[in-house]
Amino acid sequence: MAIALKNILIKTAGAGGLGLGVYDAHCRARRDSIRYGKIQMADSTLNGWMNTTRLTKESDVENAMKKGAFKWMLDSPLAKIWGNIKGYTSGFFNSVAENVIPITLSAGALITKGGSLLSKIFAGGLGIYAIYAIINSFTSSARSRKTP
Repeated sequence: MAIALKNILIKTAGAGGLGLGVYDAHCRARRDSIRYGKIQMADSTLNGWMNTTRLTKESDVENAMKKGAFKWMLDSPLAKIWGNIKGYTSGFFNSVAENVIPITLSAGALITKGGSLLSKIFAGGLGIYAIYAIINSFTSSARSRKTP
């Protein structure tokens, strides 16, 4: 019975750690998606406006085409959609890269055969990393504070 409980605890720790890592990556990706979408819209609007202020030759047709393209670009959601996709992708993978250790330990504890030495090593490493993260989160601000 104790072995089954141990297996359940190892798999639960692995699933919980992996879930937290993916949730954290998703939340960061959402924030970066909004940020990059707004940046992309602002950049494309500025570039489009600058394009309408310059003509390669004195032509009313070219001027009308550039103004029409600029108006279409202002109404088009493509720049924002592209910025959102780019932001979500980069935010997700940046967060996964920053949290590669706990995600790898969690996946290892979840994937390996229950009760094996390898699963115990992964779960133990995940526990040690969790303790380290908790201690670091409570002490890092105290270390960075400057005293007069």
